Amino acid sequence: RDYVAIMKKIWKREGLVTHDGPEIQLPYRGPGSSCLGKPLKSILHGNPDIPIMLGSATPAALRLCGEIADGWLSMHLTPESLPKYLAQLEQGIAKRTDGKTLDDLDIVANLRVYITDDVKAALDTARPTIALYVGGMGAKSKNFHKEKMIERGYPEAAERIQELFLAGHKKEAEAAVPDEFLDDMSLVGPRARIAERFKAWRDSRFTHLRIVNVDDESMEYIARVNG
Repeated sequence: RDYVAIMKKIWKREGLVTHDGPEIQLPYRGPGSSCLGKPLKSILHGNPDIPIMLGSATPAALRLCGEIADGWLSMHLTPESLPKYLAQLEQGIAKRTDGKTLDDLDIVANLRVYITDDVKAALDTARPTIALYVGGMGAKSKNFHKEKMIERGYPEAAERIQELFLAGHKKEAEAAVPDEFLDDMSLVGPRARIAERFKAWRDSRFTHLRIVNVDDESMEYIARVNG
């Protein structure tokens, strides 16, 4: 919260930037401070209303995103799994004073697009990343990416991936990622399959798609499908 507030002050250039938040103080005058710090004003005249997108993962962070941000950078979600998180965003939006609603909030999805006749080989390219995030990110008892996999209906796979990854068996952890989990958040395969499956993304509450792809052909094709 403090970080976002400070960035907004810098961009708006309405005066010297000072801040007295619960976590950050500018200038800092706490323990160990020389008390010589001076507030400054940016010399750059940029856009004062740069959209702020937060990559929130926890319920509390999602509520904060709805309250202070312009959009949410989601991760590992699908059109089917997105709705359950909208209520958390709305709880934060209810605290806004600028009149914005959920319809005004941008929601960004990561989407892997890959034209190929070998669907499984395309899905395999995503396995190392998912195994790393689900298996090795954060503490064993508190891994937000693992929790997202569980929330999407894969509790046994999530536990197994983490167990294998933390034991040093990374290849086995990658192999334990379910094909369906990967396929649901990807558009891979022949052109006709991609076009048909894209409809669910186009009709969803996602407002932007951050395309993760490996070649120009796939990028150009999804742009044409999107119109």
